[in-house]
Amino acid sequence: MTYSTTGYLILALTLAFLTLTPTEAQLRGPGQSRSKIPNTGLHALLLGTGIPIPNPERAKAATLIIAGGKTFMVDTGPGSTARLTENGYQTVDYVLYTHFHLDHTADLDWMMFRRGGANPDQPQIVLGPKGTKDVVNKIVASVAIDEKYRIDHHGEHWSEQAMQCEVREFEPGVIFDEDGLKITMFNVDHEPIVPAVGYRFDYEGKSVVVSGDTKKSDSLIDAAQGCDLLIHEAMNVTILNRTLPMLIRNRPRTGAMVEDLMSHHTPTLEVAEVAKAVNAKKLVLTHLVPSIKPLEAQENNFVRGMAEIYSGPIVVGRDNMLFTVE
Repeated sequence: MTYSTTGYLILALTLAFLTLTPTEAQLRGPGQSRSKIPNTGLHALLLGTGIPIPNPERAKAATLIIAGGKTFMVDTGPGSTARLTENGYQTVDYVLYTHFHLDHTADLDWMMFRRGGANPDQPQIVLGPKGTKDVVNKIVASVAIDEKYRIDHHGEHWSEQAMQCEVREFEPGVIFDEDGLKITMFNVDHEPIVPAVGYRFDYEGKSVVVSGDTKKSDSLIDAAQGCDLLIHEAMNVTILNRTLPMLIRNRPRTGAMVEDLMSHHTPTLEVAEVAKAVNAKKLVLTHLVPSIKPLEAQENNFVRGMAEIYSGPIVVGRDNMLFTVE
């Protein structure tokens, strides 16, 4: 399938709103119930595969890891709480942050609001690198007036713990080791954003690695060795480069910003190199730049050339995709 220059411009930069087709989840109605995700084994659910540029079919960055029934939400990008609802979840056990760009954090307030109806007896546990406390505490402070309104209105029916967070900051290394699950935090290269980290989840001999936002990273390659499932951000530079010269001519400021963006994400062919280097059993692409439609033709174009480098399965992520690690 070929695209005109204008088409690529729309895909790459969404300078106009996209006309998008319904997702599979929308076509089938309300999302799957929680019972469809077993309380045993290791699973990864894509809650948000998008980027800051608006795309109604892609929530912003978020991935849910389910290990032995416990839930770990990596990032809380805008729209991700709606994806939780579609998949039968009201709350999660833990929130983890890779870094503090708004498209990775902005739904934490709604996460806390949703906890009100669940009546929790403890605050939301949040794990992350240095700086997490400052970011989370400011979000908690921003919803304090709403929390007061809810408690005034609902009294004992609204938990005083619902809109509170317990934040635990870590240096890279093992940050969680309970009930057979080990979570390892590792640095990635998302300069000038520091800290920026990824996570490896090891459970019952299986493993999932979530890259976060990064350029090709030696520390990620070291941490992800032999993983069963690699969930990695991806940028198609061929698509972007087809629109960039015209953009620089006509909208130089925007063109310069796109060039900035391209300098701190991972091109698809380099993602394939990473998957090959770590000997990943399966590769899943998320945080897609540009934010393409969830259509097979566009996805095939997005991954062009990757299979010549990495011989394993490659999946272009869509919101609500569930992977069971076997």
